[in-house]
Order: sequence, then structure tokens, then C-alpha cells
Amino acid sequence: MISIVQIIKKGITLKTQVYDYLRDQIIIGGLKPGERLIEEKIAEELQVSRSPIREAIRMLEKDGLLVHSSGGVTIIQPTIEDFRYLYECRVEIEPLAAFYAAKRRSSEQLETIRGYLLQMGKISEKNTLKCVHDANVNFHEAIVQSSQNPFLVSMITQLRGVNSFYRKTFLEENHMYAEEARRDHQKIFQAIVDQDSEEARRLMKHHIKSDYNSFVRFSDQSLEGDKW
Repeated sequence: MISIVQIIKKGITLKTQVYDYLRDQIIIGGLKPGERLIEEKIAEELQVSRSPIREAIRMLEKDGLLVHSSGGVTIIQPTIEDFRYLYECRVEIEPLAAFYAAKRRSSEQLETIRGYLLQMGKISEKNTLKCVHDANVNFHEAIVQSSQNPFLVSMITQLRGVNSFYRKTFLEENHMYAEEARRDHQKIFQAIVDQDSEEARRLMKHHIKSDYNSFVRFSDQSLEGDKW
């Protein structure tokens, strides 16, 4: 890790910057599933006090990326079964969010979704795994927020930890995902623009099913019977 002092940004709290940095390290970088986080070591490496680290750890626990165990705070280590259970939730909840996003989205929210869609369209082979991951996450989360249903937002937020590892695993295996996802996202976005809620729901469900079926193909062959 490099010192966070070298990348400090004005106008953003230190706890948020530590959170963002550790989150990237967990999802994309050098921190491994099952690895224990040691506050003293992180403080020394990032050259910050332990207070913002503790706050960042609490935020990461809320995201589901960290868990308490007998050995302290460790990074979650999701299994293939966890990903299957995640799919069962996503395929029902996210299409519902798309349905209400088409009904309720504001003009500002529509522009936010459009911006993330354009961002994904600019991704090339030179982009890092982090760029692809972030563009995909931002698009989906903008739709969830546009549903304007706080209970839906809360439920989907609880899936964030396992979902982040799912996306990382899938992106590492399927290098064509960015273009495939962009095409699906464009159709979903158009349905939201048109306020066609049923079509937005149908397209989102199709997208998540297709996503999971591709994940199964690139994963353990014993999952072949789990295709939907």
C-alpha cells in the first residue's frame, strides 16, 4: 500500500478516503478474502491515525465486506453458494427497482444514469478491472436510487459486499463483459427514459439472468445445473 497522505483530497473526509482506499484494496487490490485487518498495520502503512481507520472499518462492515471472527476483523470470503443465493435475491429485487425507477426517476437522476452509461461506453481494453467494475456498479446503483423506495435501497445495499466480490470474480473471467453489459444497459436505460416500467423490469431481469448464466459458464462446471 502507498501512503494515503500522497493521494489526500481536499473536501473529502479522511474516513471516507480511507474507506474508499480500503474498499478498492479489498475488491480489486491486494487484500485477500479471509485476510485479517490489523488497525496498527494499516495506520502505519497509510500514515493516518487509527480513528478514521476504525470509522472506515465500521462502514465496510455495514457494506458486508468485513466480518468479526474469533481472530478479529476479517475480509469476507464468499463461496459459490453465496453467489447463488445472491443471484436469487438480485433477480427479484433489482428488476423491481428498475420498474419503479422508470415510474419515478427525476430528470436529474436520469442524467446521472445517462452519465454512467456514457462512462461505460468509453471503456477500452486499456481500462483496469477497477474502471469496469466501478462503471457497472455506478450504473446499477443509480437505477436503485432512482426507484425512490428507501426500503428497496436498503435491501440492495445489504447485498453490496457479496455483490462486489461476485462482480470481481466474473470480470476476471469474462473479458468481454464490459461490451455485453453496455448493450444491456443501453436497453434498460431507454426503457427508463420512456417510462416503460414493465419493459425496464423485464430487461433488468434478463440482464441479471444472462449475467449469472455467464458466471456459471466461467465457474466450476458443477454449477452447470444452476443455469436459469
